[in-house]
Amino acid sequence: MELFNKYKNKNFAYITNYINNCVNDDSLALTEDELREQLSGTSQSSFEEFLLALTNAYDNSESYNASILYNQDDLMLPLRQIPIPVRASIAEKAWLYYILQNSKSDLFLEPATKQKLISALENEIDLSKFPIKAEYIDVRLLSPDNKLSITDELSENFKTIVSAIKQHRRLFLTNTTFSGQIYKDQEVYPYKLEYSTQFDSFSLSCFPLDTKRPVKMNLANLSAVKLGNKIDEYNEFISNFEKQLKNTKEKIPICIEIKNQAEAYDRCAYLFSSYDTFCYDKGDDTLIMNIYYYRFQKNEIIHNILFLGHYIKVVSPKNIVNEVVSNISAAYNAYY
Repeated sequence: MELFNKYKNKNFAYITNYINNCVNDDSLALTEDELREQLSGTSQSSFEEFLLALTNAYDNSESYNASILYNQDDLMLPLRQIPIPVRASIAEKAWLYYILQNSKSDLFLEPATKQKLISALENEIDLSKFPIKAEYIDVRLLSPDNKLSITDELSENFKTIVSAIKQHRRLFLTNTTFSGQIYKDQEVYPYKLEYSTQFDSFSLSCFPLDTKRPVKMNLANLSAVKLGNKIDEYNEFISNFEKQLKNTKEKIPICIEIKNQAEAYDRCAYLFSSYDTFCYDKGDDTLIMNIYYYRFQKNEIIHNILFLGHYIKVVSPKNIVNEVVSNISAAYNAYY
């Protein structure tokens, strides 16, 4: 029955995720009417059959006696008490196999687990029929300077930081900034790890006790990373950190005008995908994008704007316009 094709049918995928989510947190359960709204797009007869099979609405026919959800306090909860294994398609397995060839996977998986996955996938994927190439998976063109090198030190630092975040513990580290300034044995409260797709780099958002303000540190610049004691009143720290972070957000967004030439739309969407943005069509094949940002992100945004070239025009605010013009003038004068 096409309705239950595990690779093609969205209802199958939705119910799999729904059951797995409810097993972990029953507050995510929906009412039967809410579930009906989500499960749509099939023929009416198939859809009704699907709902009957889910809810076991009547027992007149054994073909429908296959309930996987039950009603409790008007919420549809799964009879199953353990998650459903996710069935991957051949394409998804090929993608996973490629990802495991990337050294960044060492940051998230133990060597034995990674090798088991690779061995299992090699037995299932016929590479003569499904060749895997980097350009099929990752379309970015990174310069050699931007490619992240996963050294033993970076891997160890990454895992130490993850442990500190999960266990709500302090960190002691040495941070060497891009300008060469060294902050030795800094005590910081870690907030979260972030990844930049553009620069292929990881950063640590944290609160150094000596500066007492939110900062972002590039992992490639960190050394001597060590775990400290548990953070007292951790929830209070998180609340205060997020309030301070919110206060560093600029009230006025950077507004840019994008001409639809040389894939400028796509490049802008890619470069600014990690920011809060609002776009609208100005007409004449031109798009307006408003970029909302934190103060410490200003230099990164200006760098991206310069990288995009003459297909981009900065409309406002005036101080950003002046800074972009100043950068272009300095580059021009240095060249000539």
